[in-house]
Amino acid sequence: MPKKMLCYCLGLILAGIASATWALAQPMDQPTAQPGSGRGGGFQAKFQEIKRAQMGPALGVNSQTVEHLLQVEQRYKPLRQQLIKESIGEYRRLQQVMNQPSPSEQEVKGILSNIKRKQKEMQDLQARQGAEEDALLTPVQQARYLIYQRKLLQEARSIKGGGGGMGETTPLIPQGPREIPVSRPTAPAGR
Repeated sequence: MPKKMLCYCLGLILAGIASATWALAQPMDQPTAQPGSGRGGGFQAKFQEIKRAQMGPALGVNSQTVEHLLQVEQRYKPLRQQLIKESIGEYRRLQQVMNQPSPSEQEVKGILSNIKRKQKEMQDLQARQGAEEDALLTPVQQARYLIYQRKLLQEARSIKGGGGGMGETTPLIPQGPREIPVSRPTAPAGR
């Protein structure tokens, strides 16, 4: 039973990380966007332009450095998306095996090994990307970049309907007016 619980917990952790990252990596005009949200068609392009405009002032860097940072990000994005896709597949496979009445120890061991390898690959990928980004920035700019990325991620989550988490943040992307539901009292019966 403890092994089954460990597998389940590892799977949940991996799935949570992978699904959050995967959801943010998807363009808004795919079917996951809510109908009527008005955010279809080119969300990723708009998001890149917003980052391009905001990053320089937020980090205190020139436009050339911003372009280099965006190029580094774009170079690693397909690798990250592929790892996420593979991780989700492994997790689903683990769920299927664990739903069997008596899962095979060897099969579970192999899947767990693959999941851990994918996690390590993701960490290595993030470390390589981080090293390239850090080489372009001073320590103060690195700190600003870290804060900027966190705020941007929270804003992207709130735009996509995933909630900002981690408390209130100042929106980086201007938002239009929000609709407020109105309830109207019904007339009493018998009048």
